[in-house]
Amino acid sequence: MKVLILIASLALAASAIPQPRNELTCDICMDIMTDLDNFITSDTTEGEIIDFVKQICAALGAIIDGFEATCNLLVATQLPAIIEGFVNDNMDPTSVCTDLFGACP
Repeated sequence: MKVLILIASLALAASAIPQPRNELTCDICMDIMTDLDNFITSDTTEGEIIDFVKQICAALGAIIDGFEATCNLLVATQLPAIIEGFVNDNMDPTSVCTDLFGACP
C-alpha cells in the first residue's frame, strides 16, 4: 500500500509540471537520480542528500528561468519518498525518470 501511495503521489506531482521529454531532460534527471541512488548507498544522511539536491536546483535555476522554485518544491514534497523508494522498494533511476517524472522519452 505504501508503494502505491508513493507512486501515485510522484506521478501526480510529475504530471502537474509540464516537462518536455527529450534527451537533455532525461540526461539531467538520470544524472541526479543516479547520484541520489549512489548517495543512499554511502554514509550520507537524508539531510545531506536534500542539501545536495537543493544545490542542483539552484544551479539549474540559473540556467532555466523559474526552475529553481519548481525543483525546490519537488525536493520538499517528493524527495523523501523517492529516497524511501530507492531504499525500500528497489526503485531505480530509469523508472523514476521515465515512469514517474516523464523526463525521458
